[in-house]
Amino acid sequence: MSIIKKACITNAKVKCMVWGAAGTEKSRFALSFPKPLVIDLERGTEWYSDQFNFYKAEIDQSDEKAKNASVLTKTVVDELLTGKFTNKIETLIIDPITDLLDNVESILANSYESTIKKKITDLNALEKSKWYAHRRDRSRDVLNTIIQLPLNIVFVAREKNLWDSVKGQMQPVGKVFDGLELIEYLPDLVIHLEKKRMNITKSRIGKLPEFIEEKTFSAMQKALFKKYEPEKVIKAI
Repeated sequence: MSIIKKACITNAKVKCMVWGAAGTEKSRFALSFPKPLVIDLERGTEWYSDQFNFYKAEIDQSDEKAKNASVLTKTVVDELLTGKFTNKIETLIIDPITDLLDNVESILANSYESTIKKKITDLNALEKSKWYAHRRDRSRDVLNTIIQLPLNIVFVAREKNLWDSVKGQMQPVGKVFDGLELIEYLPDLVIHLEKKRMNITKSRIGKLPEFIEEKTFSAMQKALFKKYEPEKVIKAI
């Protein structure tokens, strides 16, 4: 049997990164996706259990399969790949992806320092560029493993200040997501949530408007109706 198949929107899954300040309802937006499983790295989704029907996984330092963010995520991905949760889960949420990437970096740094017998903080410019490339490549491997799952994927990221030099002094000049640039490049959809609306800053899933006032998955479906037939959109995402 050939590995080549005809492209079809009904086989598509949304790979999304959403970010914003505290109180912009990032977790609520993510949980509005169909049949979600959330890797809850902040232990905060219980507050939504009366509003959404979802599964969750949390860090448990007493359990070798869930002792930190990286191990927990690998355990969840491995279980999903077994097909054990087929028809029960359609969306995987990492909340926040910031914590997962921080944990990945910490593990990579410890391993890298052990290999080169030198602290990251003591590296010269050339050595640091090699470390940054190593961190980027290994982090991409982790994110690609998640994104390639046959599910909708939602990376939830915190917001942080964007700093730049203004009149010779470093000052905050705006806001940006907290995480490696990879979490903006790899997904098909990037959404910046504000208090009263969501801003679509990147989209490969159709011509979405620049902003949508209702911050829900169903609002995205409605916005896509202009390009695709409703029943196909519903099946696709």
